Amino acid sequence: MTNSMTSPKYKQLMTHKATIKQLGRNSEGDWTTVATYNNIPCFFEWGKRVVVDLKGEEVTAAATVFLLPDAPIVETADRWEIEQTAPYSRQKTIMIRIDPIDDPRTGKTHHLEMAVQ
Repeated sequence: MTNSMTSPKYKQLMTHKATIKQLGRNSEGDWTTVATYNNIPCFFEWGKRVVVDLKGEEVTAAATVFLLPDAPIVETADRWEIEQTAPYSRQKTIMIRIDPIDDPRTGKTHHLEMAVQ
């Protein structure tokens, strides 16, 4: 997703870096890494909150990760693993859901919010 509407000030808020892995099932049904993206600018907002997962069930998220609209995220992928690597190294987390947040003035994606556990 690319959007030139994301302001330079918003980009400055992306003070964290992450490694993002797209996971998929192999022929034996196990999760395996399909793609790895390093040093992705983002912002982790740590703190528990209740979210609704993709199955419609309420679960507790450990954090919300804010990503720029051009982050290497394919919303249709089954599973994502994301790990904060800077300024602090944190534990790996698994995506609960990804929500594109649109700019109501333009209708284009302003940023992505990923709930993780």
